[in-house]
Amino acid sequence: MSKKVLLTGFVLFAFCFAVAPQTSPLKELLLDPVMRGAWVGVLVQTSDNPPRTLFAVNEDKRFMPASNTKLFTTALALEKLGQDFTFVTPLLTDGRIEGECLNGNLYLKGAGDPSLTRERLRDLAKALVTKGVKSVNGDIVVDVSAFSDNRWGAGWSWDYLHYGYAAEVWAIALDRNSVTLQVSPATKEGQPAQITLVPATDWLTIDNRIVTVKSGEPRWSIWRDHWERVIHLWGRIPLSASPETVRISVPSVPHYVGESLRATLKEMGIAVEGSVKVGQVPSDASVIAESQSPPLKEIVHWLNKVSDNLYAEMLLRAVALKERGQGSVSAAMQVLRQQLIDWGIDPDDVQLFDGSGLSRLNMVTPLAIVKLLQIARTRPWFDAFKESLPVAGKDGTLRRRFQNTPAEGRVFAKTGYIGSVVALSGYIQRADGSELVFSILVNHYNAPTRQVQACVDKFVASLVERVKVSSTNSLTSSASNN
Repeated sequence: MSKKVLLTGFVLFAFCFAVAPQTSPLKELLLDPVMRGAWVGVLVQTSDNPPRTLFAVNEDKRFMPASNTKLFTTALALEKLGQDFTFVTPLLTDGRIEGECLNGNLYLKGAGDPSLTRERLRDLAKALVTKGVKSVNGDIVVDVSAFSDNRWGAGWSWDYLHYGYAAEVWAIALDRNSVTLQVSPATKEGQPAQITLVPATDWLTIDNRIVTVKSGEPRWSIWRDHWERVIHLWGRIPLSASPETVRISVPSVPHYVGESLRATLKEMGIAVEGSVKVGQVPSDASVIAESQSPPLKEIVHWLNKVSDNLYAEMLLRAVALKERGQGSVSAAMQVLRQQLIDWGIDPDDVQLFDGSGLSRLNMVTPLAIVKLLQIARTRPWFDAFKESLPVAGKDGTLRRRFQNTPAEGRVFAKTGYIGSVVALSGYIQRADGSELVFSILVNHYNAPTRQVQACVDKFVASLVERVKVSSTNSLTSSASNN
């Protein structure tokens, strides 16, 4: 074969390779064996006005969004309450201070603040100390009437309600309505494991049947029936094991908060003669002290970085309380529906039953999420909204994802996960300085969740540098994933 023929063949091969389209990152995502049988919805757009669609598949179909629900809750709260809004929790009385005795009841009125801590509760109690009070001749009454929907959301699963991520929802909260339980091995084989609660509380008791063994892997289980205050533990933990922790929800939150206030007062030398009750503040009660929350922009920062379900549920009801005078999910959804219409988002694309995404009844389209993210860029609260999102490889629920990839530090997105649901939606700062807006929802997979997340992450990382953005070369797919 002549050199001329060889050269001609090489040039032809190089030309064909150059003009052949690159494999679509979307096609790679859909054809990955991990996604076999899953329902996948994707929409990726530029941030131009109007935006250009780069990738789309099933973008108008409804998916369970998991914690991507929090994007709607956050945007609605920032829009209706304002990023500088603060909650005020008052301590009141219907009595009078006579000498060292307060003759009357103490009232703690819940106003929907999800960030109330034991330290702030202590500050409220200090107000009585500064007034010279050493005894209260009355009850502690906790008022949770601001919210009419309490305890749990519609569509929550019964088998995880004892975990801290499914804490009871009331108009009042204390330390996220949960405690941290730590399990450590005893010093000798055969002894019960060491169990501690942080913060320490008498509200919960421990039924500990975890045995310390010589070797092996830690294998222990935990359970608390929804109505009881006993934490049941059983299993084994080896002598060499490191301490393990889990957050546990607290039952009967209003009484728990009231008893915590009583204990705090006792530590300060103030005895309460009455009992803890749930009731309402009388109209003639006077304010003793107030506790103010951080501004809403700081509250949503915590909410989305760690994906705090209680914060989301309480914010949703707080919006309804302000807008409709009723702190209920149904009232909040009426407010949300009208806001979606005002923003130009089809409300039928957003069917929510809670504010956190724990409910498996929630249904949202990728298109609705991307439209929300696009609209957020035009709102005065956008900086607070975007800064609340986890950053790839850096913090929040994305701190361990995208590390050592082109996406590290360039993706600002809300994660989402419940059984057989993975979601990721947010913004991509591309290497060329442009910005993309995206949503990826995956439902009904049966592969390990970490593999599904890795597949999603690979697709997102490819958008940082690999895909060319031009008005004449948009890449769009309408293929379904079967």
